[in-house]
Parts: sequence; structure tokens; C-alpha cells
Amino acid sequence: MSALKKLVEILNNKAKEWDGKNDFRVPKLWDSFGYDGFEKKENNDGTISVNPYKFVAQAIEKAILPCMKNNTDYLQPLSEILSKDNRPSEKSYSSWIEKSSVYGMQIRTFSAWDHDGSKELELENSFGLKDTGTFVKTIALLPYIKRMGFDAIYTLPITKNSTKYKKGEMGSPYAVKNFFELDPVLFDPMADELSIDEQFKALIEACHILDIRFIIDIIPRTSARDSDFILEHPDWFYWIKVEDLKDYGPPKLTLIKEFTKANEENIELIYKDPAVQKHIKKFVPSPDRFDPQKWQSIKERCEKDKNLDFFELIEKEIGITTAPAFSDCLNDPQPPWTDVTYLRLYLDHPVQSAKYVDESQPPYILFDVIRGNIFKGKKPNKKLWEKIANIIVYYQKNFGIDGARIDMGHALPKELEDMIISNARKVDTEFCFIAEELSMNAHRKAKESGYDMIIGDLWAREPRYYQGTLKKVLDILLQLEVPVFAACEIPDSPRAASRLGKREFSRFATVLNFFLPNSVPFVTCGQEVYEVQPMNLGLDPQPEGKFMLSKSDPLYGKLAFFDKYALHWTNEGADEMIALIEGVAKIRKEYLDFMSKENFFKIPHNSKFVLAFGYKLFSEHGKQYLIVVANADILRKRKVSLNLMKAGLFDVGKGRQIECIYSLKGNKNHMYDFPHITVDMETLDIKILKVK
Repeated sequence: MSALKKLVEILNNKAKEWDGKNDFRVPKLWDSFGYDGFEKKENNDGTISVNPYKFVAQAIEKAILPCMKNNTDYLQPLSEILSKDNRPSEKSYSSWIEKSSVYGMQIRTFSAWDHDGSKELELENSFGLKDTGTFVKTIALLPYIKRMGFDAIYTLPITKNSTKYKKGEMGSPYAVKNFFELDPVLFDPMADELSIDEQFKALIEACHILDIRFIIDIIPRTSARDSDFILEHPDWFYWIKVEDLKDYGPPKLTLIKEFTKANEENIELIYKDPAVQKHIKKFVPSPDRFDPQKWQSIKERCEKDKNLDFFELIEKEIGITTAPAFSDCLNDPQPPWTDVTYLRLYLDHPVQSAKYVDESQPPYILFDVIRGNIFKGKKPNKKLWEKIANIIVYYQKNFGIDGARIDMGHALPKELEDMIISNARKVDTEFCFIAEELSMNAHRKAKESGYDMIIGDLWAREPRYYQGTLKKVLDILLQLEVPVFAACEIPDSPRAASRLGKREFSRFATVLNFFLPNSVPFVTCGQEVYEVQPMNLGLDPQPEGKFMLSKSDPLYGKLAFFDKYALHWTNEGADEMIALIEGVAKIRKEYLDFMSKENFFKIPHNSKFVLAFGYKLFSEHGKQYLIVVANADILRKRKVSLNLMKAGLFDVGKGRQIECIYSLKGNKNHMYDFPHITVDMETLDIKILKVK
């Protein structure tokens, strides 16, 4: 029996025991399937009162199970399912991701809500259930994601994360304690008869039934300071004395500029710096070598009593701890990352650096050591590499995931990066890999390394539309060998609705991103409800980035990466943005097969703020054209005149009809007098025309 069907059975049984007088609230927007439980009551705060068990069960029964086909195993990659169902296969082009649209989320945030109205997000609320997001609650929101036209979900890490040295209330999902266990926070007591693995399987099944692919995030270069690997492999980590933590950090170099990278030219200068010499001396051997007797005692006790905290015992009894990680840039002002440490990818020092350290020097973290793509040792840590290279395989074979983003994959030794990619592709030839390359200049390198796309930097370029630079973006996109995310915000960046232009900019960029060439539309959860609070401050942070909400908001000053956080689902106007995404997604889907680089054309215009481009369409009626016109000016309306002959469109003279099929703002007024189309454009407006 499928995990999803088991879940429905459990939920329906428990729904019968629910006290109808209970007031369990969910955002009204969550009900995209027509919940009809007798407990349903609309409240004046943008929520509805529901029976939580029945709510999730009905979402599955009404919107998911009707799409399920008998005798289909949905715990396998969607590409495999499609080919077995004799549905159109993606194998006609290089990668399915090229024609996808992706919804990004952190699950513990995405399906979180203050269900009992206590003004707090609790791991156990007054109903004995979770306010924070879970795998089970996320299933109920899949019809909503499908409604907006998304066919892939990308999640921040879902693996078990550490709360040791945690940042914020919950700890970072990137402080991975165990790569092969799911985060227990995502377990839902609504279905406590199912293990967390079964609950995740139910989510994957539900996604695949709806033809939605599932992409995970893996972090192969670092781990939590108290990684579960330590008990069996303490030598896979770097160690310092607990007493040295107080003044531990990246050494400040005297003769090198900020944000420089370690390289062959400056390596001698780095190692001769007194600050580096002092830093290296802080490192000690792993606990099994530092104090073998105490280490053996700790191991034996922990094997007998699984509730003992082995890491706490190491720190207290042996007096050493794993060394916090830090940036690989020289003189980067950011402090050490106190919740994570680097994994020891080589069992010896880098070849280029070995001559500058004593042979007896214990393993250490330094700017060169953590750039394993350039500074390599002679002794790869083969057992660790095998573990890392099989993380994705584990999730493929047990859950049928469809893709992965590799965190800082480009900084891994090339041989290890190749192992990760080739191992996954042996299981699923259509498996998608996303490179964490934030510069579009890295497109060729990513392609050569086996990635299907890169994150890119549209999320940073688009909010600077007021500089009149968006036209250049089109030329850059056309030159890329792999697509990028067409995004105006990503989980690490400021929110689009908090940028110059606020909601107006967010709507403009969101629509534009569904039609840019050689790119994959990407929406970060919360973007569609005009969320202004960033999830993290990692990229392009704003001066007051952590405090975008009003002080009266219970979530003021909180960041989803580290704290209990729920999206502002009841924001005024959110339904308008959701409808906007739904509408443009339908237009994109209709013309998607023609939206290739080969069919793309630009229409020249003398304003740096006007983007005019389109795609050649081919049908039984002959050649037609889809034209997108965007006014990226926040100050001035424009009457835009486009010369079709300058775009090489010589066959659209008399007898052709031109219809405005979409207008973001204002009316659909346009005039056509070959070779000119004249369009009335509001500020930050987009019009889509079809030439028939």
C-alpha cells in the first residue's frame, strides 16, 4: 500500500475523533481544493477554521488521488514514471529542467502557521499538533502550487540539522548533523503511526502524482559541529581545544587585500604571516589520538546508552571541539560560522602548502585547505568521499527524488564532484543537477562539470532595473550554455517586495521571468504573498534587512533560516499576485515549446528601459509570433513604437492580426501600421502580443 494512501486512512480515522468545538485555523489561501468539512468557518483574519485531519485528507482525496494511476510506483523519478505511462517524454531535449518552472521553499516555514492563535509558532500547540511546517501539511498545499503552474519544487535541506551552537531558535538547515536522516522537526504528529521516512514518501508520491518533480539541497563540504559521523570517524574533522574557541576565527592577514582568494601566487605570503602561524598552532589531533583512553570510554558508554550526548562528553572530558568553519576569502570581515565545520576531504596537507608546515602539524582549516578544487592533497579521504558521493543515491533509491542542488560543488575536488554526479546519473540518467554558481560567467564550467543549470545572478540584476541594464541581460542569457533561474529573489537574498518599487516591482519582475530566454522561472515561497522579510541575510543584504516587518509583528527580527517563521499568508492583495502567477504560467505553458534560443528575436528600441523581444511560433496556420514588451521605468509612462522590420519580421504586413493577450497594467490599447506596432505602456508594465 502506498504511503500516501496509508496517510489518508490514518487522517480520516483521526478526523472522526476531532472535537468540532476546537478552533484550528489555517490561512484561507491554503484551501485551493474546496474544503467542505462542517467545521469550516471563515474568520475575519484571513483564515478558516478546519478539522486539520480532514483538511489534509480532503486535499489528497479531492486534488491528488484522482490523478493517481493504478499499478504505478510513484517513488521513482518522474521521468521514469512518464516514460512507463507512455506520456510525452522529456528526452527530446537535453534536460527537463529547461522547460520547468520551480517553486522554492523551506518546508518548516512554508507550511507553518499559528494554528491556535497563541501568537507563537509552537512545536506542540494547544491541540498537540505542530505550528511549524511538516511534510504532511505541505502535501495539503501541493494543489495550490500546482494551481500556480509550477512543475518542480526545490527545498532547502530537509536532513537532520543540529541545534548545537545553533543560530536562532531552530538552527540552520545547513548545519547538517546526519546526511542520511530526515529532520525530525518535519515529522507531523497528525500521522504519528507513520515514520518520518513514510511521511516524506507520501509527499514525494503526491508530488509525482501531480507531475511535480522534487529537488533537494545537499551540502557535501561542511557538516554540523557535532556531526553523527564523529563517533565512528573523528579523523574526518578538524579539532581545537575548547579553551581556544573564544578567540578562534579566520586569521587577519597584514599584506593582502580583503576578499582575495588563496592561490599559487600568494600561498607563501599567507603561510609566512604571523597570524596564520598562530592560527595553525591552535589545532590538535582528533580525540581518538589526543586522548585514546578517554575516547574509548566515551565510545563504549555511548554505544550502551544512545541518549548520551557524545559531543558534550568529548568537550567536557577531553577538552577539545570541532573547529568552526569560515569563509575561504582572505580578510573576509564576516565572523566564523559557529554552527558548522569543514569535512576533512584529504588525509594530508595540500601539496602546494605542505612545505610551509611541520610534518607533525595536526590537520587544520585555512583558506587553501577548504578550496579542495585547487589545493589538493595526495591522500583523498576515500571512505568519506564514498559517503558523500552516495548521499543523493540514498534519496534516489529510497524516495525517488528528481534533482539536487550541490552547495558549493565547484569548491570540491573535481574527482569528488564527478563521483557525486556520475553516481546519481547511474541511478537516473535524467537526474537534474543545479550548480551553486552565482555568476553567469561560470556557465561553461558548470556545463563541462555535468550540471544542467546554474543559479546565476538575475536575482541581483533585476532589482537594479532602475539603472536601465535589463536589456543587457537578454544578450547575456542568450550566450549561456546552461539556463539560469529567472528569479527576482532567492532564499538568500532580500525580498522583491522590499526593493525599490515594492509590490509594483515584484509583479513586474515575476511576470517578466516567465518569458525570459534560456532561463527557468523561480519563485521563492512567500514571494506570491508579498513577503518582505528575508529568509536569510547571505546575499546583497539591505541595511535594515533583518527588520523589514513592523515592530508589532510577532515575527519581527526573525529569519526563516534560523527561527520559527511563518509566511504572511493573510497579506492584503496576496490573492491578486497568486492569480497573476497562475495567469502568466498558463500563457507560458501554451507557447513553451517555441520558447527556445533558436526561435528568439529582439526588437530594437532606443530607450534603455524598454525591452522588446519575442519568439517565432509555428502552427498549421503558418509562422506566427509572440512579442513581449516591458517598460522597466518606474517614473515614466511610454508610447512604445516597435519597428518589426528591424527585428527581421518581414512577413507580418497587411492581413495580419495583432492581439494583446496580456497586460500587466492599464488597458490593452495598441495600434498596428506595418512595420510599426505602437503600445501604450504604464510604468513597470508588461504587454504580451500575438501576431497571427
